[in-house]
Amino acid sequence: MQLSREAITAAALEILGTYGLADVSMRRLATTLGVAPGALYWHIENKQELIASMAAAIAAPVVENPPADPEALCAALRRAVLGVQDGAEVVVTAIGQPEAQIGGALSETFTRVVAGVAGNQASARDVRAAAHGLIHLTLGAAAVQQSGRQLAQATGEAGAAAGERDAAAEHAAAVRLMLRGLAAQHGDSPAVHYD
Repeated sequence: MQLSREAITAAALEILGTYGLADVSMRRLATTLGVAPGALYWHIENKQELIASMAAAIAAPVVENPPADPEALCAALRRAVLGVQDGAEVVVTAIGQPEAQIGGALSETFTRVVAGVAGNQASARDVRAAAHGLIHLTLGAAAVQQSGRQLAQATGEAGAAAGERDAAAEHAAAVRLMLRGLAAQHGDSPAVHYD
């Protein structure tokens, strides 16, 4: 196997999916790949950069091919992070790193999609605030849901699936409320319909 940033990221995502974020370490990753830990540092400088690379991979489908509707975009990001164990935590952690590009990529994607439905009625500042609010709402709700899922698995609690359906419906309702707020702030133009 040729060692590359992509191969390292893919192996890290496998570890993440099997064991969770706490077990993703450069040492374990090197062992999994059958290389000395120092070999990884030619491609990924440190664990923070590894987390940023994993977050970019998790969010890639949303950033590379975003739906044109903000509600669908939020649902796609939610599915992407919930589809990987600790996925929400990885993306939130990466966004908190100033040098990680995923925060800017998500911001640009969400701002473009929200602007597309807001038309000329909303200011650039309000569109950006709404876009960031949707990102934070989506990632925060997903992180809470993942934590609840892990607790249910650890304790053997029944009914987790019903709670997840309720969480999805509640998230969708909150997204609609935020978008309606943006529309109401600037008058309900024909270009803005969130029902």
